[in-house]
Amino acid sequence: MPSSPSRRRTRLAWLLVAGVLLAAAAAALWPRARGFELVEARNALLLIERSDRGTTRMREIHPLTAPAAGVLERIELEAGDRVEAGQILARLRPLVSTPLDARSTAEAQAAAVQAEAALRQVQAQAASAADARRRLEASATRGLVSERDLVAARALDREASAAVEVARAALAQARSRIALVLPDARGRIELPAAVTGVVLRRLLQGEQVVEPGRLLLEIGTPDSLEVVGDFLSQDAVLFKVGAVARIEGWGGASLPARVERIEPLGELKVSALGVEEQRVRVILSLEQIPPALGHGYQVEAFVRVREQADALLLPIEALRREDSGWKVWTLQDGRVRGRSVEVGDSDGRRREILSGLSPGEQVLAFPPPGDLEGLRGYRLD
Repeated sequence: MPSSPSRRRTRLAWLLVAGVLLAAAAAALWPRARGFELVEARNALLLIERSDRGTTRMREIHPLTAPAAGVLERIELEAGDRVEAGQILARLRPLVSTPLDARSTAEAQAAAVQAEAALRQVQAQAASAADARRRLEASATRGLVSERDLVAARALDREASAAVEVARAALAQARSRIALVLPDARGRIELPAAVTGVVLRRLLQGEQVVEPGRLLLEIGTPDSLEVVGDFLSQDAVLFKVGAVARIEGWGGASLPARVERIEPLGELKVSALGVEEQRVRVILSLEQIPPALGHGYQVEAFVRVREQADALLLPIEALRREDSGWKVWTLQDGRVRGRSVEVGDSDGRRREILSGLSPGEQVLAFPPPGDLEGLRGYRLD
């Protein structure tokens, strides 16, 4: 029997509903195009630095010791007080009267004469080193001297100046011994400052008996302040004497510095996480010394190991490390395509692209995990 019109209409309605449901399901399951943020590979300045902790120190520290046994009078100076060369820092009274004899007098006077001669000798060497430094600095302005030679000359000049201060201290100590044996001495030994500087430490305070060689004070020269960096050995091998550096994390603005010396001895140290590491001490000279920075302050030292003016750079988040190497993802005709690249150094924010990309090419800024090859996508504005 032929179907009635009502049955045919019902069948058509159900077919229509089924078609709509199938179309909706297909639309829901059909992969949609995803929006991606793109970033451009650009030529820019690349600075590669290595950083680690460090401390400041005054290179020239002059101890004041008791030249003989005696009664130390109260020292009024406090840590941080500024002293001038020749200023009396402490006074020492003899325990008992010292017998006077010609031999002791002659020995003390001979020691003073010898100290004076040694002072004149190192003063002549210091003048020669200063003259050599000035000549090299004049030649450096014309590009005739390398930076390394100039740094070495400045270091020799500073070492010669330090030797002069040491010789002055030795002369002051020799003269103080004369007070013990000269017939006209009043018996009290005055201990002067060998250099102009600041008191770093006062070891004794009240009046008391001291033995020979007892450390009383330490005087530091602020102009000799330097930074001792504690770097990993694999970083230190990249450094060169004269390399550009900077000091951060001391409580003020960034301080320009230079690598003055790289010590050849590595020491095994344990990090805060319990990891054993080989550390190397690197000495940095400051181009300017702020008054607020003192001896033994903690800082963060940065040393430049490479500077490239026109390196092709890409943000590190646009790169993905895979078994075959580094990879980036591009958008071509609405599809995501992977591309292998060769990378170089990184400054922590960007990485150098050695091959695989050209300047101006755009890649996915944050590629999601998984296989993206052939995925439909579009650029987010």
